[in-house]
Amino acid sequence: MVIRVVVRCFRTRICMIMIITRCDVAAARIRRLREQMKFVRRAGCVTNGRDRNSRCAPQRACQEDNTASSGNHVEMLMWLTDPCRYDRWTRPSPTDSNGKTGGPTRVFTRVYVYFLGSVEAQQLHFTAHILIRYRWRDDRLVHSSSKSSIQGENKLKERVWIPHVYIVNEHDSNIMGSGRQDILVTVQPDGTVLYSARLKVSLLCMMNLQKFPFDEQTCPLILESWTYNNTHLELVWEHDSPAVLNSNLRMTEYNLVSIWTNATVSEYALTKSTPIDENYKNKGYSPSVIEHVHYYGKFAGNYSQLIVNFELEREVGHYIMDYYVPSIMLVVVSWVSFWLDPNAVPGRTTLGTSTMLTFITLSRNTGSSLPKVSYIKATEIWFIVCTAFIFGSLVEFAFVNTIWRRKKNVELKKVNSKHIFKSTLTPQMQRKLSIDSGIDKGTISGKLSRRENKSKSLLSVGDLDPVVCPHPEPLENFSIRVPTLNDNKTSVGGGLFTLTPQEIAQWIDQRSRIAFPAAFLVFNCFYWLYVYL
Repeated sequence: MVIRVVVRCFRTRICMIMIITRCDVAAARIRRLREQMKFVRRAGCVTNGRDRNSRCAPQRACQEDNTASSGNHVEMLMWLTDPCRYDRWTRPSPTDSNGKTGGPTRVFTRVYVYFLGSVEAQQLHFTAHILIRYRWRDDRLVHSSSKSSIQGENKLKERVWIPHVYIVNEHDSNIMGSGRQDILVTVQPDGTVLYSARLKVSLLCMMNLQKFPFDEQTCPLILESWTYNNTHLELVWEHDSPAVLNSNLRMTEYNLVSIWTNATVSEYALTKSTPIDENYKNKGYSPSVIEHVHYYGKFAGNYSQLIVNFELEREVGHYIMDYYVPSIMLVVVSWVSFWLDPNAVPGRTTLGTSTMLTFITLSRNTGSSLPKVSYIKATEIWFIVCTAFIFGSLVEFAFVNTIWRRKKNVELKKVNSKHIFKSTLTPQMQRKLSIDSGIDKGTISGKLSRRENKSKSLLSVGDLDPVVCPHPEPLENFSIRVPTLNDNKTSVGGGLFTLTPQEIAQWIDQRSRIAFPAAFLVFNCFYWLYVYL
C-alpha cells in the first residue's frame, strides 16, 4: 500500500514538472510572436510613413508639424527623426539645381591635431590625439521654422544617419572622453549636419631606416569609407585648412617638418585575371558565386580615401652625444697603443681589448630599440668601420711585437715603406755581412775573416805582427771590438742598408700614428656626406 502511494506521488510530481516546462515554452513562443508583430508594425510605419491613409498615419509622431511654433529643439528633433518619416539607415541623396536626386553623398572632412606622441620604430607605429569633423547635407532634416541649430551628443547620433568612415592604417583607437564620449552632432536649419569626435589613435607607419638616426619619415593618417563606394559616397577635404595643427605642438624625438593632405581612390575590385577566379573555378563554384565575390561586399569597386601626411625629422642630438662622440673617443683611445713600446704586451693588449668590448656594448644599447630589417643602416656602417679601426690597432700591435722579437737584422736596398714591408714579410734565411774589425787597445792589428761552415761560423786571426807587452794583462780583460749595426742608414756593402727588428717595429708604429687618423678622417668625410645628402 505504501509503495502505491509513493509511486502515485512520484508520477504527480513528474506531471507537474512537464506542465510547467510546457507553459514556459509556450510563453517564450508568445513573446517571440509579439516581438515579430512589433517589428512588422514598425516596418509598415517606415514604409508607409508618408502615406496618410496607411495604418501608421493616425499615430501622433507622424502628424503634421505642431511643434515648430513652440521653438523647443528637443521636440523639433524628435519630430524630424521620427522613424515614420526618417530612416537613419538610408544615406541622404543630394539634390541638384533641377531638383533631381541622385549622385554620391559628399562628406567634407577636417582634421585638427592636438598631439603627436612618440614614434616607436620597433613597433612601426605612432600615437596621435585628433579631432575629426565630417560635414554633409541631409534634406530630410531641414527645419527652416527654427532659426538656430540643434545640437546633441550620443542620443542625437543614434537618430540621424552618420557616414561610416574608418582609419585604414589603424593599430588601435578609441573615442576619448571623461565620463562620456566626446561626440558632438549639430543639425543646422538648412539640413547641414556636423559630426565631430575626439579620438586617440595608434597608427601604423612603414619606416625607412637606412639613414637612421639621420632619417626622415612620412607617416600617414588614412581615412576611407567603409559602407559605400565612391559611386554612393565621396570623401572631400574642406577647402580652407583641411588639416590644422595645434600651435603648441611639440615632440620629443622628432621634429614635425610639414603636414599636407591628399585625396585618392582605393580599389578593391577583383579582376578576371586574378588567381582567385581560377581557384573558384577549380573548386567547382558556380559563376554566380564568382560574380558575387567580384561585385558585392567590400570588393565592390573603388572607395573614396583621404590622407593626411606627417613629415617627421628625427632629432639627432641625443644620438650624437650618446653614441657618435663616445665611439669616436674609443677609436682615438685605441690609437694610444702606437705611442707605447712595441714590447709592452700587457699594456697594449689590455688597451685594445677594453676599447673593443666597450664599443660593442655601446652599439648594442643603441640598436636594441630598432626592428630587425634586411638592409644595412647608417649606424651599422659606422659600427663596422669603427670596429675595423679598433681591431686594426690590435692587429698592428701583434705585427710589430712579432717583428720586435726577431733576432736577425734586415738588409734593404732603400729605406722606404715598400722595401721595409717586403723584407719584413718575406725575410731572408741567410744574410751576408761585411764587418770591419779591430782591437780596442790598438795594440793588435790584423785581419778578421768570416768563413761560412755548414753548422757554424769561425773567426781566425792571421798575419799578426808580434808585439812584446811589457805589462801583460790577464786573458779575461782581452777584448776585440766588432762594429755594431746601429747606423741603420749606413751602406754596408753592395749598396744595402741594414735595420734592426726593433727599429722596424718603431718605424711601423710611427707610420701608424699618421695612417690610422688620416684614414678615419677620410671615412668621416664620406659618412657625414652620405647621411646628410
